[in-house]
Amino acid sequence: MALDILTTTRIIVKEQVNSWHEAITVASQPLLQEQVIEQGYVEAMIESVNELGPYIVIAPEIAIAHARPNNNVHQVGLSLLKLNQHVAFCDEDHYASLIFVLSAIDNHSHLSILQNLATILGDNQTV
Repeated sequence: MALDILTTTRIIVKEQVNSWHEAITVASQPLLQEQVIEQGYVEAMIESVNELGPYIVIAPEIAIAHARPNNNVHQVGLSLLKLNQHVAFCDEDHYASLIFVLSAIDNHSHLSILQNLATILGDNQTV
């Protein structure tokens, strides 16, 4: 399955964070440590939300942080921050306790991961 890249070393569980900026930063740490992405990609994800709003919150409690493929991404990657207390993204109507970080090297190689993730997240018994 394409979600095999979400290993236990790429999952962080935390009680809470102070902001959505921090949520994206913390969720990115496993990919940074494994050199899947560079800090510039984290900054690009935060800038995307600043410019476009909380579009990464795809459902209540679920956000998939990402940015356009760029030179700061070295491979397709996926990491997860699970918060015990959700964090608001830009306003109180958009919040998440599951914050995924998805890195892509092009416009298509990550799509199977996204499809599998959507299938799993769509199953209320799994989530």
